[in-house]
Amino acid sequence: MANPQAAAETTETQPKKRSWAIPIAFFLCLVLSVSASSAITYLVLIPEPDKVPLVNKNDEQQDVLISQLEQNLAQMQQQLSALEQQGKVLSTYLRHSSATSLKNIMIDQEVNIQAYLKVMKSAIDDLAKITPRARKWNEEYQIQLDLALKGSLEREDLLKLLKTGDPAKANSP
Repeated sequence: MANPQAAAETTETQPKKRSWAIPIAFFLCLVLSVSASSAITYLVLIPEPDKVPLVNKNDEQQDVLISQLEQNLAQMQQQLSALEQQGKVLSTYLRHSSATSLKNIMIDQEVNIQAYLKVMKSAIDDLAKITPRARKWNEEYQIQLDLALKGSLEREDLLKLLKTGDPAKANSP
């Protein structure tokens, strides 16, 4: 054993070099990782100045589009309310329309004509009984009155069909 002190010095100096080298390597690794993560975070979180106005332009365009859509919606709601009011007026007009009223008047007239013809038929029959030799005259006019009454009944049925549009309802009283 030549020199125990020299062997102790070499063992002490070697760990000292290693003890400073490892912490410095860890420190450099830590600094590099912190700066790399900071740089990535900065690039990701902070937008570029060119991109900021584009986002604002898109927001402005969306705001303009939204305001236009709101205006269109308001106009459509006004038109819808106007159409609803017109629909109410038209339904009231239809209920009281001159065509419907005219149909009702014509049906009533046919009923009145039929009543008149029945009364006239009865009156001619009574007159024939009072007047001598009026039997032939009575028969001739009774046939004409029956034809007129039949025509009036047919017109009434046609008017009822025209009013309802349903043939089944036209034949029912």
